[in-house]
Amino acid sequence: MKKFILPGCIVILLLISGCTPKGIDIEVEPAESKIVVASQIIPQKSIIVSLTKSFSPLEPIATSENVTSDLLNKFLVTNAFVTVSYNNQTDTLNMLVPGIYLSNSTLLTNYNTYTLNVTEPSTGLYASAVTTMLPKVEFDTVYPIVTKNPNDTVISIKYILTDNPAEENFYVVNYILKQVSTGANLDISSYFGNGTNKILSSSELLNDASFTNNVLEHEAILEKVKPTDSIAVEVANITKGYYEFLTAAKRTGGLITQLTSEPIHFPTNVQNGYGYFNAYYPHAKKFSLSDY
Repeated sequence: MKKFILPGCIVILLLISGCTPKGIDIEVEPAESKIVVASQIIPQKSIIVSLTKSFSPLEPIATSENVTSDLLNKFLVTNAFVTVSYNNQTDTLNMLVPGIYLSNSTLLTNYNTYTLNVTEPSTGLYASAVTTMLPKVEFDTVYPIVTKNPNDTVISIKYILTDNPAEENFYVVNYILKQVSTGANLDISSYFGNGTNKILSSSELLNDASFTNNVLEHEAILEKVKPTDSIAVEVANITKGYYEFLTAAKRTGGLITQLTSEPIHFPTNVQNGYGYFNAYYPHAKKFSLSDY
């Protein structure tokens, strides 16, 4: 019986392959491109809005390791008509560079409602969003700790933050590293100049459950930060919707990863688009680690 095992297997495989249906060519229409919104408040200065375009997962896109200026320019919203409306007035934002729009005249007030409208005439793309500015919060204390060991140096940030028990709150704590600009950065922060601000993956999202007796005392170790670096630490009071957006976005690895991979439908407040229009007012401290 053993000598018939191999021929028997071949016959079975031939029967299976003969029953396999032929492939069917299916044409799939690419996903419609839409406007992707991000925004940032620069304290006592302005509101900045970043505008890019989504892409179809069927398009050949470069990986995050070889993103170039030419690739980014393909997805930047240029020469758009961008306005922010509030208190029965409307401010028009100016394009600083492709994809980045700025208003120096927008009045920033707690609990104000802000409406964003975006139109790109060259493509006809349109998007809008509404957000609310919540009161500013500040660290009780925040400072870096530089621990020099025989074989390495550990950089950490120690902070204390107090929660307001009278209402439900959500917070974001960001650690921003000053880096050398690559020329391909989409950068809407201003702590160290355009294109040099890198938000580290160690950023934290907090809610009321993060606090004990309304106080949070925390020390965060920062990976891949050198004792010669400069960093900024910021905290902001954010809306529940933006907290949910950041919770989802944090798993993707940042803006460049989102831009060069298949679009993911995060929670959004943007009508006819993606991303999130926020107006959180950050409290930030900058440190030169070489001083510690």
